[in-house]
Amino acid sequence: MNMTILYFRILDFFAEQQAGDVLLDGTKDDELPVPGLTEVEHQVLRYIRQNPGKSRTQLASDLNLSKAMLTKAVANFDKAGLIQEERSQQENGERGKPPVFLSVRSSAFHSIGIYAHRHLCAVVRTDLSGKVHYSSLREMPQEGAVETIIFEVARAMENSPSPIIGIGHAVPAIVGEGGELFEVTPTQVGLPLVDIAKGLRSRFKLPVYWENDAFCSAAYMANGAYAAKRCVFYTTFGFGVGGGAVVKGEVFRGAFNQAANIGALIPETGPRPSLTDLARHLGCELETLSLEHLSALYAERDGKLLDWIADRGPRLSEPFSAAIQFFNPDAIVVGGFLPREILSALCAEVTLTGYDISGRRPLTKPVLEVAGLVGPLATAEAASFLPVAQNLLGQKALIAAPD
Repeated sequence: MNMTILYFRILDFFAEQQAGDVLLDGTKDDELPVPGLTEVEHQVLRYIRQNPGKSRTQLASDLNLSKAMLTKAVANFDKAGLIQEERSQQENGERGKPPVFLSVRSSAFHSIGIYAHRHLCAVVRTDLSGKVHYSSLREMPQEGAVETIIFEVARAMENSPSPIIGIGHAVPAIVGEGGELFEVTPTQVGLPLVDIAKGLRSRFKLPVYWENDAFCSAAYMANGAYAAKRCVFYTTFGFGVGGGAVVKGEVFRGAFNQAANIGALIPETGPRPSLTDLARHLGCELETLSLEHLSALYAERDGKLLDWIADRGPRLSEPFSAAIQFFNPDAIVVGGFLPREILSALCAEVTLTGYDISGRRPLTKPVLEVAGLVGPLATAEAASFLPVAQNLLGQKALIAAPD
């Protein structure tokens, strides 16, 4: 059989299987798999996700809700299989009915996350807790990017034990409020982002969500590892320099969806600590700068790399100091496509007092930390949060609008 025909038959089979899995109560195509949650129910689900193992009485008290409202919300969650309840064990001498503790049933849905650039494609599948159940990282062919991504997503869905709630795509671009893309990172302009969204939506009959990669990672961390922080400022060092601010778990977008663009605070004519800038400094091709290659250079104490760190690190002091004045975050987290050891070395060169004024009480300084995960797979993992945020948590995610 012709391999091309076989390839598309496999895709069709996966798509039919997944389409059958995700339909709840007759929903089709781009309709949300869990429709009809109210803002109160979103609030309750967000809180249970971040604070598992609390009783209904504790939840009602913490959220200042009546028991009737909480009971109604939990009943709706039960219908969609979103909540699991566990009765506590009686201790010696205790009387009465033991309380029931609630948590999100992680296996209720799975979610797909994608990050792609001109040379690599990363795809992950996660559950509702964010645990990764499948990951794939492969080279992007010079032609056939759309087909490659569709095939990798089909593979990710193939053995999913749970219905897929949607597809999130972290893109190297700013996303408008209507889901349109503009200001794509210059080195990634040739990536067929619109065609990718069209192909995914057509093939799998699932909603596809776009988000700027920095915003995407910021939201993911602020609803996960940094959930206890009130305000997180995230900076990504990839093919450019990008930023995202999250306040109480929600991305701060500004009036036109372009807030927290920390890259603009580093003059366009000056050196910017990005992969593009580093490739120019090292005199090598951009595509050679993998995490593994850069880690090896750092371990060897490569002179050019160390000179770059010593120069670029201090240049971050002014924009980070400005971010403190603008957002006063609990934490500044750096990530992207540089190894953690290089990011740590850059951070060691940063000072956060650039806008402190003698005699005036300075703003409380945040922690400055490196993200727990970096690289394309980490960004794809962050993208998998987008369908969960939109469908279940009541947080805005932008549905791709390729037409």
